[in-house]
Amino acid sequence: MKYFAPLFVVAFVGCSSLPQPYSTTVGFLKPGSTMTVNIESGVLNAFKPAQSDPSNKFTIAPAAPAGATPPVPRIRPNGSGIIVDATGTLANLLVRVPAGVNLVVHSKHGNVNVTDISGNVDVHADSGNVKIMVGGVAQASTIDGSIEVTMGKTTWPGTLRDSARNGDVTVYIPETAAFHARLHTDNGTLFTDFGLTGTSHGSDETIDAPVNGGGPLGVDLESNRGTVRLMRLSPQA
Repeated sequence: MKYFAPLFVVAFVGCSSLPQPYSTTVGFLKPGSTMTVNIESGVLNAFKPAQSDPSNKFTIAPAAPAGATPPVPRIRPNGSGIIVDATGTLANLLVRVPAGVNLVVHSKHGNVNVTDISGNVDVHADSGNVKIMVGGVAQASTIDGSIEVTMGKTTWPGTLRDSARNGDVTVYIPETAAFHARLHTDNGTLFTDFGLTGTSHGSDETIDAPVNGGGPLGVDLESNRGTVRLMRLSPQA
């Protein structure tokens, strides 16, 4: 077992062949830390720790495409947590994020799926779709791909920004949240069930209006070429 920093401990387990996954790295992170994942190519799936694992345990488990041997992701500490660098082409990368740990993702090529982690999420993808379903706060951006974000918190710091250059943007926010909404598309359509109205100029459409009285919080959704949707998230019965 190797100690990189007081924040976490990392243990590496390798396999002689290339099963799925071909390696597993585990360690521990404190709540309030940040896990940053840089992935070059492949699908990234992020979840909370497995039910049988401690809530502060993280797992990094890459799976290789047939006939490939990409490098094992490199983990390095920084002042607020860890950085995971996954180079080469992966079939997929499984990441389990500890309770209360924030996740930041930079993806060059491939879809990003984040489900049920308790920290905040910030995803930037060059090429690929992004889907986030969390109880906290989340935002995302893509160049070529679509975004779907479902977040459970009714408050957040400042303005959340979700954008796609070529793709749709869909965001679900609790229906009781109070914030100022800005939706814009250069060449597409806008839709919201919060009862907001906007303006159009040729192919441009914009909605700029308060939700539930507005306030200091903001949501800014934009697509250059695609549909933008701001949807109400109602509590389950």
